[in-house]
Amino acid sequence: MKTLAPITVSPKAKAVARTAHAPTTPPASIASGPTARLRLHAKERQALLEHFATLVDSGIQVAPALAGMRVEAADERHVAVLAQLEQGVVAGMPLSTAMGTMPRSFPPLLVQMVRAGEATGQLGDMLRRTVDSLEIEAALRARLRSALLYPIIMLTMTVGVVVFLLTCIVPRFESMLRGKVLPTPTRLLLAGGELLRGHGHWLAIGAAVLASAAVWYCRTPRGRITLDALLLHLPGVSGLYRTGVLARCTRTLGLLLQAGVPVHQALEHTREVAGSHAFRMLWQRAQHNVVNGGSVLDAVRGRDLCGPGFEQLVAAGEATATLDKVLQKVAAQQTKDLERRIKDLLTVLEPMLVLAMAAIVGFVALAIMMPIFRMSRGG
Repeated sequence: MKTLAPITVSPKAKAVARTAHAPTTPPASIASGPTARLRLHAKERQALLEHFATLVDSGIQVAPALAGMRVEAADERHVAVLAQLEQGVVAGMPLSTAMGTMPRSFPPLLVQMVRAGEATGQLGDMLRRTVDSLEIEAALRARLRSALLYPIIMLTMTVGVVVFLLTCIVPRFESMLRGKVLPTPTRLLLAGGELLRGHGHWLAIGAAVLASAAVWYCRTPRGRITLDALLLHLPGVSGLYRTGVLARCTRTLGLLLQAGVPVHQALEHTREVAGSHAFRMLWQRAQHNVVNGGSVLDAVRGRDLCGPGFEQLVAAGEATATLDKVLQKVAAQQTKDLERRIKDLLTVLEPMLVLAMAAIVGFVALAIMMPIFRMSRGG
């Protein structure tokens, strides 16, 4: 089915294509300056973009808007970033090119969105959409961090309680119980305490080395592929991970298509922000299909990576030339599904962690009390 023509030959798309292929290399004095190493955090970048979008929507030109924001900025890094943007715009650069000189402050996807807004004459509207997308991403990350915070606290408390019992409580009973016939739980507890007291530092060093090695491996190309495959197939985690990646990808792709970015370029940027090797391969195949006269549907047909129903939605979007709107609806639905999955995971995980901690503490208490009860009975 080859129905992508309405998207790729629209006036917006032609304008963006001309802008994308226009010379946008900044002068060496700017691109290699110290501000190229400046970095804005996600919240800082979001706040600056929202303020800038408000000024542009009010009819203020780009250079005066940047100058006003620079005067009002209190943080030295913000002042430096805004001054760099203002210098580039005054020198005749497009805003997107000036942003491209600071990749640590403005990622490539954001630069592409700004370039699309400049080409279509809708810079303020495009910035507003980008800010909304950043807010959704930030809210999802915050919810995920909150979901992981409780299990981490419970796990830390459990390990702390066990270490305290084995190193401080158990030794006080060990001399009293030495030479006695002890039940199996007590013997296991004493052996664990002796191991921890005698070799605890080596165990800690070994755990730290293993954790560092695992982190290093996951940062290598092969490690990222392995981790991605594990997360996509691990029970209880795969659905959460898959939904989060799909929500980010469809939101990005839909936003770029709404801005008039050609499909093949939109797919390229979507591939870059996927964060998953399997999804990057999916969008790469889709880009290859589109460049060679095919469609996005050809890449997702018969694949379960995006879940059932996604193929039908893409087919409907391409058939009606509304793929951008369909993808935005898919992103909204996937975002709600992700929030529900996080809530369900917490609902199951919290009581399980409480029960696990109670079982561990109960085992230690039972192992200590059993021989005491036996001795009190004269055993």
